[in-house]
Amino acid sequence: TLEAVVSTQSTGDQLEDDNLFPDKVGVAFPKNFMTMCKNILKKLFRVYAHIYHLHFQIIIELDEERHLNTSLKHFVYFCNEFSLIERKQYAPLSDLIEKLLNKDNE
Repeated sequence: TLEAVVSTQSTGDQLEDDNLFPDKVGVAFPKNFMTMCKNILKKLFRVYAHIYHLHFQIIIELDEERHLNTSLKHFVYFCNEFSLIERKQYAPLSDLIEKLLNKDNE
């Protein structure tokens, strides 16, 4: 949808914003840095959900599902480690995430 494209562009602009992600030593991060990062990661998770729900057959045809699953697993571990996304946000992929994370505990 157009809304999703605009949201993705907005996220890309945020990632390139030197005020949000300073690239010079000694420049402080903004006070709302964590809030902005959490919002960006929430949007990135929605991209994963979109890919899995609407494009996964193509991923399988390309024999790339292991790479996508590994990427998602690392994303979830990172977000969980630093409490960046609430667990309820994972709902669209909760079954898959549970399987991926449980493989590590077997």
